[in-house]
Amino acid sequence: MEIEQRLGLYQVFLKLYEHHRSLLDEILQLEKTNNKTFSSVTTRCVTGVIQGKQVYLVTNLVEGKTQSLYQPQGIWTIGRDRLLAVSIPDRRLSRRHAVIQYIHNQGFYLIDLESTNGSFLNGEAVHGRLRLKDGDRIRLGSLAFSFFLCNDSQILDETPADVLAQLEASTITPRVADVEQLSLPVSSAEAQIATPEQIKPTQQKEETFNFLQEPSPIEKPALESSMSQLSPAQQSDILDRFFSRQSHKVSEHN
Repeated sequence: MEIEQRLGLYQVFLKLYEHHRSLLDEILQLEKTNNKTFSSVTTRCVTGVIQGKQVYLVTNLVEGKTQSLYQPQGIWTIGRDRLLAVSIPDRRLSRRHAVIQYIHNQGFYLIDLESTNGSFLNGEAVHGRLRLKDGDRIRLGSLAFSFFLCNDSQILDETPADVLAQLEASTITPRVADVEQLSLPVSSAEAQIATPEQIKPTQQKEETFNFLQEPSPIEKPALESSMSQLSPAQQSDILDRFFSRQSHKVSEHN
């Protein structure tokens, strides 16, 4: 079972090498650095807001900041060009990749501008103009984000008195980062008398991509059969990418 899984993963990487080599480079680079956690990943989104006669987008695609983007003509162009309404420095985006357009009394639409890597709505390629709905998934090249629609608002009832009383009585709990900033530095004398309970061992990062290890003798014939379809230069390149980590580990142990 383990051999089948590793061979399957190998085939995936082989396809990436043949058709999306730059994407494979980024995957390997992410695995190498391994300095980001899931909590640091930002969910990208665009929200189309219709508020009376005013229409605008709220998005965090630009510079990672959530902001409102008002465009008098209701046309928001997305691409690498710095002069665009939604300018994103992504090399898989075309200079002018796609447009989100609002048409009065109809809604928001996604239009592909004959981009190199295409535009996709819920997994389907965009040809012409497609209307956007709340919760749609959009992908422009490799840039993926969700689209939300806000065209309704309501005035809520006043907050109950007991909730207001709880808010007044509650205390604000400071965040860990704020506490660390306010903490005083420990003197050298205090650091020397630290108890064992205060000293925590460094936790090693779990290794990922175990399938990058050198294949076993049982796996090698199947791998060599797949590799024989490539040129010697391509075979060498793939082997260097897949097994360089293993040789690096051996050198570290020595």
